Amino acid sequence: MAGTSADAFCPGRLLPSPRIAVMSAHPLDAPADRTLLNRFLQHFRLSAAAPPDELLRSVIRAFARLPYENLTKIIRHQQVPRAEQTRRHPHEVLADHLAFGAGGTCFSLTATLLGLVRALGWQAEPLLADRRYGADTHCALMIRIGGQLHLVDPGYSIVEPIALDFDTPREIRTAFNDLILTPRGAQIDLATRSQGQSKHRLTFKAQPADPGEFLRAWDASFDWPMMHYPVLSRVAGTQQWYLQGNRLQTRGHDLVQRRELAREQLAERLASDFGIDVRLVQQALLILRRQGEPYG
Repeated sequence: MAGTSADAFCPGRLLPSPRIAVMSAHPLDAPADRTLLNRFLQHFRLSAAAPPDELLRSVIRAFARLPYENLTKIIRHQQVPRAEQTRRHPHEVLADHLAFGAGGTCFSLTATLLGLVRALGWQAEPLLADRRYGADTHCALMIRIGGQLHLVDPGYSIVEPIALDFDTPREIRTAFNDLILTPRGAQIDLATRSQGQSKHRLTFKAQPADPGEFLRAWDASFDWPMMHYPVLSRVAGTQQWYLQGNRLQTRGHDLVQRRELAREQLAERLASDFGIDVRLVQQALLILRRQGEPYG
């Protein structure tokens, strides 16, 4: 992908996305039609005629190709500081992916996948989760499949629906690690295990999030420390690539590799490693640089 000078972009302008005529007033509203779903199916070449369960899983797996990234969030927040106007709605998330290879953070990704799943006709609700640095600092999706609740977490790379058991701990092997789900009353703890070592990650609330609670948590996220440095993640084969600041970590069942990226190489590496248009990467880094952050 060809590089472009970051100074060619004004940090007050988000790279233009295709105009979308249909826009929900609330990012968690049930989709009014199949516009979002049809664009998604067409782009990923999925057949709407597939059996419902097969199509659902195909949509979730395809959705995993959207990277976790906060670059679009940094750009949008600089453009529109008010949180309720900074939220990227599902149509915008998909449009930005089609145009620039962008994705989003857990709230925008969850809201988008929620809209797709509901458009397919499935019953689904958002969940909130607590991490070590605060309550309601993560979110995921609960889908009822075959009468049983299943967990999908686009922000945490859980892209195969996991049947939720509120009585018995479960272990699930993914492409790059092991997940350990442990019920604890009205909550479920999530830990990961890699190279024989387990680490507690977060605690899901077992009850669906009220839309108002979800939006309050989403709005609060614009004041998190992560708005001061790039954070990106994607799964590539049997590895997860995770970047925070300029530190890139590659994780797998049998390996963990860490390295620091030089500032002058950061934009090109993020574009190539995470599949995002280099111009968008440069625009976000320019905003950080002008705010005095060390990762611009």
